[in-house]
Amino acid sequence: MHSNTHNTIKDGSTPNLGAPSATEILNSLQHMPGWEQRYRYVLELAKTVTPDAVEHNQSHAVRGCEAPVWLRIETTAENTLRYYTDSSSRLIRGLLVILFAPVQNQSPEHMVAFSFEDWLRSCGLQQQLTPSRSNGLFHICQHAKTSAEALL
Repeated sequence: MHSNTHNTIKDGSTPNLGAPSATEILNSLQHMPGWEQRYRYVLELAKTVTPDAVEHNQSHAVRGCEAPVWLRIETTAENTLRYYTDSSSRLIRGLLVILFAPVQNQSPEHMVAFSFEDWLRSCGLQQQLTPSRSNGLFHICQHAKTSAEALL
């Protein structure tokens, strides 16, 4: 874990303003007939990423991704975790909204036990991702899980 990747939350900021819940995302994706519709939905979700929620610096950078990705994790007063993400790629930005929706505002234990692979499969996205993109998302998930494990 990088020292600045994780912080204690100090304000009422929300990771992704207007982003749907994990249940809403899952329902939407499961009812879309094809990849083109899912792709457009992912790009729409990218617009919900809170601007400037994570500083684009080395302390928030996640290594192992083709497109630059930044991740900031904060602990709330209730000991739940909030994930702030960004990427220079609009597609990755939208995928990050989907990826972190089911673990947003959950405990570190929930994050550590969560299966991102099963989640992406349930959403119908796992088979649509290139090996390179899947590998990058795996690195992001591992980075977040390692950060959560450090809190246990």
